Order: sequence, then structure tokens, then C-alpha cells
Amino acid sequence: MASPLRLTARASQVDAAWSAVVDIFERAEHDLTRFDGHSPLSQLNAVAGDGWRSVPPMLAAALAASHRAYRASGGIFDPRIIGAAEHAGEHAGVALPASPVQLRAEECWLRLDIRRGIAAVDAPVDLGGIGKGLALRWAARAARRLGVDDFLIEAGGDIVAAGAPPAGGSWEVAIEQPGSKDPAAIVALPDCAIATSSTAVRSWIGPDGRPAHHLIDPRTGRPAMAGSQSVTVAAPDPAWAEVRSKIGFIRGIEAIARGPAWWITSDGALGMTAAAGQLTQWQRRAPFC
Repeated sequence: MASPLRLTARASQVDAAWSAVVDIFERAEHDLTRFDGHSPLSQLNAVAGDGWRSVPPMLAAALAASHRAYRASGGIFDPRIIGAAEHAGEHAGVALPASPVQLRAEECWLRLDIRRGIAAVDAPVDLGGIGKGLALRWAARAARRLGVDDFLIEAGGDIVAAGAPPAGGSWEVAIEQPGSKDPAAIVALPDCAIATSSTAVRSWIGPDGRPAHHLIDPRTGRPAMAGSQSVTVAAPDPAWAEVRSKIGFIRGIEAIARGPAWWITSDGALGMTAAAGQLTQWQRRAPFC
């Protein structure tokens, strides 16, 4: 998933847990990537709008989760942004049928029969963000099934944690300050997950000469311009942490103000919700450079 993968656990448990975590991520990458024309997702996208296709269980689960997030967010989280992302300049190098640049939130774009293992989509979809969150969810479940109760799994800055670190105390996680080696804040993470939506890595100059990034606002078909460089959200589940961080980035932090959330504004200032303040152990006070 173009992300470093790390596991922290007790030495006596780490080997078995690591094997299970890697297996989950390799299978999720194989099934859910849009950057491989032979992946099950790309094969489904290739026949978008043209009937049913067999899908493996991981892809079926990811499609179902994406549709739930789409409905719960009123269409703000919309995996059909693949066409807009390609139009903005993020090319996967995989041929796709016609994909709308602007989307209508009321559309029912997915038909899914999990029992028969078949699905149909009306437009190509991108499962990258929620796919990583789901892989973290599945990896955490696999670790617990092996009897590993204390662990932290990180995939490209998205994290799921359980129990306590080997040295005791709480898991400590840094909130990244874009453009700086120093963190914006350090938080104590209980049994939960944390995910960040940021323009720090995947940004470029678009075909129209304007700055662009991969976080597309489905209401406009353009990269979102809500005023933040990054939005980080803590939630019980890593897939929903990923979804909520994107909603906060696209709609603005007021959309997720009830839970723990941190954000870096366009001028480099750190903000946080009241719930996030309770988890924050340290925050950078000096003006950002």
C-alpha cells in the first residue's frame, strides 16, 4: 500500500503476530489496489456499469464498508473519486471505463451479494484509504486471535493500538507537523486507532497549473480546500478513523468536532477538539517555522 508497515509487541509474541499482520496486508494489497490492472478491484472497475463480477471476500467486505461510510457521511466519503483523482493528475496507469468527475450523493452505485461473492459498481472506485484502515482492523483481530493483547501496528502513519507497550505506561503517538522534523503534539493512545489525512506526501501541480492533491471533494470534483494541511482523528476502529479524518479534511473540522481530532491549519497552527485535549500529553507552543 506504498506505506511502511511496523509492529511493536512483546518479544515472545512478535514473530507470530508479525507473520499474521504481513499476511493480512499482502492479501489486502493484492485485492484492493487500483494501481495493478490485474487486481480484483481493477477487474471489477474494468466492467463498471456493465454487470456483476465475482469478488474475493476482502474486496466484498471493503466495498460494503465503503458504501456504509458513503451513506453515513451523506456522500462526503465517496470512493468514486477515482475519476476526479485521475483528472487532477494522480494516474494509476490502469485503463478505466468512463468515470464521472463530479458525483451525485444520492446515487446508489453498489450492488453486492456477499453470500454469492459477486458485486457490480456503476462507476470505478478507489479503496485506498479505507482499505488501509480495514487492513489494520483485520490485522488487529488476527493478533488478538493469537493471544497478543499488547501491540501497536502502524501503516504509513495510520495506527491501531491495544493494551500497553512492553515498557509499560501508555502508547505514545506523535502528531506530524508538515514540513518539520519535530511533532506538533504527542498523544497517549488508549485501546483505539488513529488516522491522518494530509497533503504532506501526495501533492503535485495539476494539469491546470494549480496545486493539487489526492484528497478529492466529491461535491466539486477538485482537491479539497477546507483550510487544513492535515487532519488526524482517533476512533475505536481504524477504518472509521480513516473515514472521519477524510470527512474532517473535506468538510472542515466542525464536521467531526465531537470526537478526538487534531489538525494543522494552512499557516501551520495546531488545533484540537476538547476530547483530543484530554489525550494530548505535549504540544508545541512556539510558532511554527
